Amino acid sequence: MAVHIFTLSESNYEICVKRGIVGIPEAKDSSMHDNIFDGLLSRLACIKDDDYILMYIISKKELRGVWQADGEPYYEESKVWADRLYPFRCKIKCSIYNFSNYLSLNDINDLRNSGKIWTWSLQRASGANSMFSISDYEFSILLNEYIKINPFSLQKGIIPNPSPFHENNVIDMLHTEGDKLKYEYTVMAFLSAAFSQKKFVDIFGNYIDFLCYVPTNLGKEMDALLFYENPNNHEIVSYDIIEVKREEFDVKALTQLIGYESWFLQKKISGDMNMLRTTAIAGRFSEEVIDYVNKRKIIENKPIKLLRYLYKNGSFFLERIN
Repeated sequence: MAVHIFTLSESNYEICVKRGIVGIPEAKDSSMHDNIFDGLLSRLACIKDDDYILMYIISKKELRGVWQADGEPYYEESKVWADRLYPFRCKIKCSIYNFSNYLSLNDINDLRNSGKIWTWSLQRASGANSMFSISDYEFSILLNEYIKINPFSLQKGIIPNPSPFHENNVIDMLHTEGDKLKYEYTVMAFLSAAFSQKKFVDIFGNYIDFLCYVPTNLGKEMDALLFYENPNNHEIVSYDIIEVKREEFDVKALTQLIGYESWFLQKKISGDMNMLRTTAIAGRFSEEVIDYVNKRKIIENKPIKLLRYLYKNGSFFLERIN
């Protein structure tokens, strides 16, 4: 499962652990509000029941946790935190890990610099820094660090004043126009929610984890990354990089996807092409893209899956075109 990090102030943290709830603030920028709104929902949509949740306290530069998602995420505008509205929410419950000592940012940066973790990034290329996700493998590294500095205990904490249950309404809040998804973020939200429910295994195979908005050192974020493991030893053995466009997937988008592929091959998997697949998802594909993908498969034996998304009668589908 993916693990989700919420960044917040210490005063808001106290409210989170008392009320059993975490949230993402409303968008400050009123221009293109609907687009930004769907972008925030797309980040929240990846959370599923029992996912691990941690909180990074900005002023203290420390990571605290560990909790778990209590149900599915939702949107609600009731006032919980004093400073502003945080309507993009998820209830939390105490996990079996109850730590009194926290991880410092310096400790986490040491893990990044040594290459043990890499999807942790407080500064996101998209500017959406209130919540991000890391892989389950990287969470295990952080958990080891927690256990090093804490007496090991399986005693659960208590949420003193838990917030009431709320139905998951994330998909219902997205902006659609008939059978058309209004923004690229809208497509990403549907895709993220589907991945969290382990849909599309008929297309992608049995992925065991996924992340959306994955940071790179190219100054951009990969739209999504799927993880595959060896079931015998639970080692991650392959990945699938996914690039998403709402309308046409053109040569520019293809160049971006191939750039991510080259970066990942060089920086993350030591050039082992067998460990990596690439996928393009869009409403349609240019003739140049289809032609290049077909030739690349024949000449270089490097296939790229081309998937067209469809939205009909409130349901999101993917269909393969190659």
